[in-house]
Amino acid sequence: MSGKLYKRKDGYWYYKYSFVDSFGYMKWRMVSCKTKDDEVAVQVKSQFDKKFGGLRNPFSNPKYTYAEMKDEYLKSRKLKVKRGMLSELTYKSDFNSLNRFSDWLQNKYGSDSYTLGDVNHKVVQKFIDDRLDEVSTTTIDNNIKHLSSFMSWCMKKDFIKVNPVMSTKLDKPKRKKRKLIPSKDEWKILWDYCESKVKRFLDGEEDYDYFTMMIFVQMNLGLRIGEVLSMKWKRGSTDNDTGHSKNYVYLDGDMKKLVIYFKKRLRTIPTSSILYLLEKIPVDYKLRKWVNTSKDKKNIKMKYVFGNPYTNEQRYSNQISRDFKKLMRQLDLNESYTTHSLRHGWAVNQIRNDSNIYTISKFMGHSMVQVTEIYADHLVSDDFDELVLNNKPKE
Repeated sequence: MSGKLYKRKDGYWYYKYSFVDSFGYMKWRMVSCKTKDDEVAVQVKSQFDKKFGGLRNPFSNPKYTYAEMKDEYLKSRKLKVKRGMLSELTYKSDFNSLNRFSDWLQNKYGSDSYTLGDVNHKVVQKFIDDRLDEVSTTTIDNNIKHLSSFMSWCMKKDFIKVNPVMSTKLDKPKRKKRKLIPSKDEWKILWDYCESKVKRFLDGEEDYDYFTMMIFVQMNLGLRIGEVLSMKWKRGSTDNDTGHSKNYVYLDGDMKKLVIYFKKRLRTIPTSSILYLLEKIPVDYKLRKWVNTSKDKKNIKMKYVFGNPYTNEQRYSNQISRDFKKLMRQLDLNESYTTHSLRHGWAVNQIRNDSNIYTISKFMGHSMVQVTEIYADHLVSDDFDELVLNNKPKE
């Protein structure tokens, strides 16, 4: 049954078809006509009849499988990447998370052609529990986030009744909050190490090491690791506008400014503290992707400042994380620190140096100054020595 028009307090709704939910209640799949006017509603109904008039209740048809719909969803996401509406990294994360769930279905139930309607909160819970034995809660949280987006897309397409990942019965793992921030002494150890490596590179005593240079840039500008990895030598054709979710970072003009659009917030910051380094970082590379002989290698200009010379694409953050752990062991620092600890460390260091907290907030791209004020909680007793010694009233 479909094509029913019904008037509610908030206006007219077009009821496409009825179905019986898991509790045995009769319900309707509906779409708003976005009007309270009787005549307009009839006209909208006529349009919807053409679109939904022959629609059968998809919930009575078990043909929709997870594998099929996953492929359709990834195709639509890839198209968004092509149109500049979605970042390549987000698509890759979608691809990895959905295929991880597909592999799990294959191992658990013998097939990834599992009927989509049978993927309920219990199945998702089993997936979470099994993954907890393999990876961190952060990784699982990321998998679940992408799975939820996929299920929401399926709901809009009328392939499922509810999003099982949004179920209140689901026991989702809570992401561990990392509050470790380098102390004043640890920050200096890391700073001195990177600065000395940069100096030896500039003096021609060492070869270019992208990792150390990247960490030093992050320590100078308080950037997120994703912002550093996304940094381009120049503005791309789609690196414009705001209000969308596609991130972009590029050096503007003579490299004296960095334009950052990340997490739907746009900011422009100066690069004067690292300009001398940016001017020396190699731009041209011999592209080595799928090339067996040096004869076939061709010289190209890199798109990203710290890009992968094998592919001329952005590097993956997971490799950076592993290299950062190695660096922490090498310097005998806390291995619990992550690259994001450097962003926090930069903020605390600025507070220690009496920088204006409102300016720090704008520089970092925080939505509210209250977010930045949290970093003040990480000041330790040694930071208060000057206050204690300054008790005597002025003459």
